[in-house]
Amino acid sequence: MIRFALTSLLVIGITAGLPRADGQAPRDGDTSQAAIAQRIHDWVSPLVETRDFSGVIMVRRGDGGPVALTFGYADWVSGAPMTAQARFPAGSVTKSLTAAMVRRLIDEGRISATGAVNDYIPELTGYGAVRINDILSHTAGLARDIPAGALADARSDTLVSWLARQPAPGAGPHDYAYSNLGYGLLAVVVERVMNARYETLLATEFLIPLDMQDSRIARRAAAAGAHVPRGFAAGPLPLDLRAPMSDSPALGDAGLVAPIGDLLRLADAVRTRRMDLFEPDGRMVGGWQVEQVDGEAIYTIQGSVPGYSAGISILPGRDITIAYGTNVESYPNWELRNALHALALDRPLAPPAGRPATDRLTASHLDAAGSYAGSPFGPVVIEPTEGGLDLVLSERGWRFYLTPTGPDALNWRLFNADFAYERDEAGRVAAIAVNQAGLTGADNRWRLERTDLPPLPEPDAGDVAEAGDGD
Repeated sequence: MIRFALTSLLVIGITAGLPRADGQAPRDGDTSQAAIAQRIHDWVSPLVETRDFSGVIMVRRGDGGPVALTFGYADWVSGAPMTAQARFPAGSVTKSLTAAMVRRLIDEGRISATGAVNDYIPELTGYGAVRINDILSHTAGLARDIPAGALADARSDTLVSWLARQPAPGAGPHDYAYSNLGYGLLAVVVERVMNARYETLLATEFLIPLDMQDSRIARRAAAAGAHVPRGFAAGPLPLDLRAPMSDSPALGDAGLVAPIGDLLRLADAVRTRRMDLFEPDGRMVGGWQVEQVDGEAIYTIQGSVPGYSAGISILPGRDITIAYGTNVESYPNWELRNALHALALDRPLAPPAGRPATDRLTASHLDAAGSYAGSPFGPVVIEPTEGGLDLVLSERGWRFYLTPTGPDALNWRLFNADFAYERDEAGRVAAIAVNQAGLTGADNRWRLERTDLPPLPEPDAGDVAEAGDGD
């Protein structure tokens, strides 16, 4: 049963290890583990109150035990609190393991970095120009994702069969284009070379040796196992949340399900190069990025699947590691790691940008249903759904709830994008002005133009004559 009286309960589920019972703020310039944790606690808490953040954040400096911060609920419907032992689907963090496995096999001479994919998967006859190294670095020219519903199941042979029917890219390297599909292909290459299931290989080669005993690899979210918080996305009142859209099968690009303590262990392996993901020029593979903040290098990765997000950041110059997992799909997920970096370094950071409060759905909101062009994500459709309106990305089939926030106004919570209706002389919604305000306040604007409205009828000749007579 849905809990209606959440407001008084949702500030912080459990906050473990916070050092300042007296409530004093940490001193300026204090980058101790305790001070970083306190700053994160204070900055993130308002996002929990609006149901835009829920999860676990762990901070560790040096080799000591981490501070674990827990926010919100493992299940916002039942009110079950979040715990530090919760396991989160980590999305693209899985690419760390896939890349490390491929590079290990390259070092052992079992895979050639410049070898073609069809050297290892002969059924892919058209992929003779697609090289292993290019897939690792996202320069193989492969599509970003497998279309929704394209695979009947999560078996490797199903992926290979589908790929064999798709046009293959030409010889690379191409321009950088992030590809989840490519890492699925690498997972199948690993299986063929080792004659073993991808999940078993990663468990024996990495999860067990790194003491990630509470983690697992799952091709479907339903197989994630126990202690996984329930994932949520934006939804209608009274909860303001709903179940996220269904996830696609995960292989190579996603599938890791881990408690945040295990993500810290994964970070240690990357930092100490027990999992060497660094290129000779200092770049990283496996989804990791090297960022510079005020001259300090930060190694960072984040991933998401419907209803969840997770990430790791390593600040080697400060010996600081931060890892997190969330179970609410909302706009804080996209920029959270940047905020955490600023908080760890005690850099100036404004309070998190808010979003408009949810308003009552009215009939006029439904006038926006239709087809539109002009979004950064290609053509979109706005269509009625239970409790309101969904935004559907036409090219990917992904759908997201649009939250009513006032007369002729909606909010796309995934990006905190405010939609303002523009009506024509007949009162129809002909366009929508969009203003996106990210977690840290940067604005981005675009305009959705309605593409399915018939033209307004021309004025009747008699009406025109009567209008002229009256002048």
